[in-house]
Amino acid sequence: MLPPITAVASIEMIRDGGSLRAEFVGTNGSSYCLHFKLISKDGSAGELVRVGYEHPVVYERLEFREGNRVEWQAINQVDVSWAHAVALLHQLRDLLKSEEDSKWLSAMEEVANTGGQVPRDMPRVLQPVHQLPRDA
Repeated sequence: MLPPITAVASIEMIRDGGSLRAEFVGTNGSSYCLHFKLISKDGSAGELVRVGYEHPVVYERLEFREGNRVEWQAINQVDVSWAHAVALLHQLRDLLKSEEDSKWLSAMEEVANTGGQVPRDMPRVLQPVHQLPRDA
């Protein structure tokens, strides 16, 4: 069972093409993440097509520092229902620090309320990244 939430660290879309993550801190001082992993497929022209999200998971996030390097590890991962995800997201709303966090929280709420569907405002298709020629 998660401790009560005391602060929002960040809410964002991850650079994998659309997974969503809310990081928050519990009363015990531990960092946690609510994560919606993107389900995608390759389109015929090499584009990424967003088709939905896997069931949500919550995990504790441990950070390890070595010199100037920071690494983290997910532990105690638990699958949660979409209804539980909605309840967690509602708790985060009153603790938001920025408009950017609010934007991604709204996207996560829409995903959770629709059982994993891509939000209406999020493009379903991402065009392929064009690479520069090697001799450029």
